[in-house]
Amino acid sequence: MRQLTKFDNLLAKGEAVVLILLVMVMTLVVFLQVIYRYVLAQPLHWSEELARYVFVWLSILGAALGLQKQGHFGLDLFFKMLPNRWRSLVGPFIHLLMGAVIFVIFTQGIVLVQKTIAQESPAMGLSMGWVYACLPVGAGLMALHLIVIFLKDITHSSSV
Repeated sequence: MRQLTKFDNLLAKGEAVVLILLVMVMTLVVFLQVIYRYVLAQPLHWSEELARYVFVWLSILGAALGLQKQGHFGLDLFFKMLPNRWRSLVGPFIHLLMGAVIFVIFTQGIVLVQKTIAQESPAMGLSMGWVYACLPVGAGLMALHLIVIFLKDITHSSSV
């Protein structure tokens, strides 16, 4: 379990680095667009599209990191009202439901990538498959993080 937790933390650090780089790229692109549009009066035709696609990747990868940090808000009022014995049963069940949703996002993301790989974005001519690839990539990362969380729940509930 310790090795798996180390791997999960290392993966999260890698995700954080990628997120920081994506924020930097998005900020630079939007800044350049403002300069080119309002100062040079020659707007960049590709910048808005790139910023949008980077934002989509940022959102999905950020959701994966949020899951690892358990930073997503939740309606846990009723969960906290349960006795500890019930919590140890309901918690893993909730994570199994989350896993089912993540599995659907992963599989349907792959289908979407396959359907859109030949489609090109209007301004940059980028394959839309690369844009939609954030779904299976993000869902795969979420699944890895969720497995670690689930295993921690199981080992914690068995020791209680």
